[in-house]
Order: sequence, then structure tokens, then C-alpha cells
Amino acid sequence: MAYMPIILHGDASFQGQGINYELMQMADLDDYSTGGTIHVVCNNQIGFTTTPAENRHGLYSTVLGIGADVPVIHVNADCPIEVEYAFATAIQFRNHFHKDVIVDLIGYRRLGHNEIDTPDFTQPLMYKEIKSRPNIYNLYKEELIEEGALTEQEADSRWQALMDHYKEGAEMAQDDSLQ
Repeated sequence: MAYMPIILHGDASFQGQGINYELMQMADLDDYSTGGTIHVVCNNQIGFTTTPAENRHGLYSTVLGIGADVPVIHVNADCPIEVEYAFATAIQFRNHFHKDVIVDLIGYRRLGHNEIDTPDFTQPLMYKEIKSRPNIYNLYKEELIEEGALTEQEADSRWQALMDHYKEGAEMAQDDSLQ
């Protein structure tokens, strides 16, 4: 049976939980190897709501990969084509070398950790910029329209079909007769 372990991490938890480093250190041991794990760090720049200089010794939360000899692919989450390429590269690396690889998906949250948290207090300049920035859907939609890959009507139609699919799934999940 073929499998590919993928672990999702937050930026703060990835570097703050010792088990991640321990797992990467043990990954090449015969009795512990998975043949390589893809670690996806959802780096939303808000771990601890501090700057990197205030919560770790390196610029990136993924710096612990260096000590475990694990390659790190940093990618801008606002660039879907680059994200796709980063994940394709990670999969190829993992499958070829049978070793761990880290994808540092660098993005941001528009809101804080929960409904009463606002990162505006600790990161006012960054969140002023984020609030003025279009969301990823609109950024990518405009890029595709400018390239001539889609018309606005085609993009809106595909978006509506996706939303209808999600709505149908949510309704099915609430249907007691299916349980």
C-alpha cells in the first residue's frame, strides 16, 4: 500500500513543539522511517502575535529543519501557481529521496486567533496593509482574467459551482438519515 504522510503545522507550534524536531531526527532510523513526511507549515505570521525576532532565533519558524537536514521550500501563499509548484517539488523530493521535506506556506490571517483577538494591537502596520489587500480569490481571479485564461463570467460561474458543492456537502453532513 502506498502512502504519503502529510502533517499540517501552525508557524508557532512547528517551532515551539519539540516533538516536531524529534520526529525529523528519527525519520531516518529504520524502525521509525515513514519514507518521508511532508510537513506543511501554515505560516500565517501571527504565532504569539509577535514579530519573528521576539519569538525565535531565526527569520523563519522552519529554521529547525536545518538541524535535521530537512529541506525547506518557502512559498508565498498569495501565489497559487507558485504554491502548486512548491507542493509538486516537495512530493517529487519525498518520493525520490524518501526523506522529510518542509513547505513553509507564508501567508497571513485577516483576523486574529478568535473572535475577540485582534492582531491590530501587536502588529498595526502589517494589519493595516492586510486590510487594504484584496483576498486571494480576487487576486487570482484578476490575474487569470488579465491573462485571458478566464472571463469574469466563467470565474464567477466556477466559484458559484464550488459554493453550491460545499453547501450540498454541509447539508448532507446535517442530514440525520445518513448517519
